[in-house]
Amino acid sequence: MIGFQDFKDDSPWQDDPGAFADVPLADQIDGVRVQRLTRYADGRGDLTVLMSAHYDQGVTSPHVYLVTAVPGSVRAWVFHRLQHDRLAFTAGRFRIVLYDLRPESGTYQRLNVLDAGEDNRVLLTIPPLVAHGVQNIGAHDAQFVNMPTRAYDPSAPDKARLSVSHPGVPYVFD
Repeated sequence: MIGFQDFKDDSPWQDDPGAFADVPLADQIDGVRVQRLTRYADGRGDLTVLMSAHYDQGVTSPHVYLVTAVPGSVRAWVFHRLQHDRLAFTAGRFRIVLYDLRPESGTYQRLNVLDAGEDNRVLLTIPPLVAHGVQNIGAHDAQFVNMPTRAYDPSAPDKARLSVSHPGVPYVFD
């Protein structure tokens, strides 16, 4: 028979002081945040903390989902009126493009391009009214996790879409 006494408590975790450190983008769009995700590995594989009150006391996540993208696929363009998207990239290779649609913003019509995934693990926070698209630029399926600040409401989705080839966005996915 097994009991609690048969288990051994974990040793304290040696925290990485660079975990969730901000990573600046050139000409970064106002309100966009890129944070370094840290990979902790051992002989069994690895673990990456995507979000934690340990690093940000105000963090909550009412809705979490995993997206898989086939090689070469593009998901663009989309924006939200109310929610922030928080995208964690840890598997595969993605190109993420952001375009500021907010006329009152100091970065109105600014474009940001970021490559992320298994070689550049980041948590990307995208504010409302910033259009974004992602492309799998790798040779294999890739995945990211979204942890938006609002739960998805199927009866009133907070999402607006635009054709990937719309001429109003100054970026063309390859």
